[in-house]
Amino acid sequence: MSKKTEQELRHALGNARAETEALKSMLGKAADRLEQVVEADCAEDEQQKALATARRLRSAIKLTDDKRDGQADGATSPAA
Repeated sequence: MSKKTEQELRHALGNARAETEALKSMLGKAADRLEQVVEADCAEDEQQKALATARRLRSAIKLTDDKRDGQADGATSPAA
């Protein structure tokens, strides 16, 4: 692999990681907002739906954290 290709791939990886972190932040803020909505006076079934959605969002964040923790920087997948 040429140095230019490697540099381009590292740049693309950095961009993908930054995008992932931004999306995780957005998910976290959405979960926080849903929890705030639950604290407001709304119907019990709507509160339960909002809490369930907040849990799903937080689970999505945790899954991406777990996957990233399982792969060291610079590691390649078996298919690479």
